[in-house]
Amino acid sequence: MLTHPVEDPYNGDHPAANRMALEARVLAQAIGYPGEGEIIGAPPVFYFEPHQPEMSGFRPEVLLDITEGWETKRKAMECLAAQRHLWDYYTDLAVRRGVQLRRNAGPLGLAHRTMAEAYMRPYPQIAKELA
Repeated sequence: MLTHPVEDPYNGDHPAANRMALEARVLAQAIGYPGEGEIIGAPPVFYFEPHQPEMSGFRPEVLLDITEGWETKRKAMECLAAQRHLWDYYTDLAVRRGVQLRRNAGPLGLAHRTMAEAYMRPYPQIAKELA
């Protein structure tokens, strides 16, 4: 699941969307809700980076390589003229996160990647081995 961080002093609908998403996740793993049958299970949750991360308590925990899909993402952003002020902001941020991705990639071989996004996780990652 992808949702907003818990805090956002500038967009009241973002914390509301967060609460609804996390409640849906809890209900998806609740035995017996809404009735008989198999539970859906709890999917991983990621908070995407808001445009004022320092005001939202955002801490980058996952860096996602978005190099291959960047042009499509930029074109999608440009469809929302009301947020024109964020087009260059998120482009510059993707470049900066790309630098962090390359510096932290280790043996993944991502040295040639240039664009990335950061995400935060509210729940622990489940793994069979540390990687």
